[in-house]
Amino acid sequence: MPKPPYCSDETVETFKPYGVGYVEMPSGVKVEARLTESSPDRLYIGMPMELLIEKYRTDEEGNDIMGFVFHPLIEEVPHV
Repeated sequence: MPKPPYCSDETVETFKPYGVGYVEMPSGVKVEARLTESSPDRLYIGMPMELLIEKYRTDEEGNDIMGFVFHPLIEEVPHV
């Protein structure tokens, strides 16, 4: 689990590992982002990704705080 100041609602018991990568937008801009896939064996450079908006945590007033993640569009890594 990430160290503070990580502020999700997750606990050590509920935390699910995630990948982090640079995703290149069609405009050429690259963003560092959380990935839904955590296994390096299931990721490759140039892999098409889909933007997802997910709940990150709930704030003190009960509001859902949303964040973006990227999900691979291809299930299998091609053999090269």
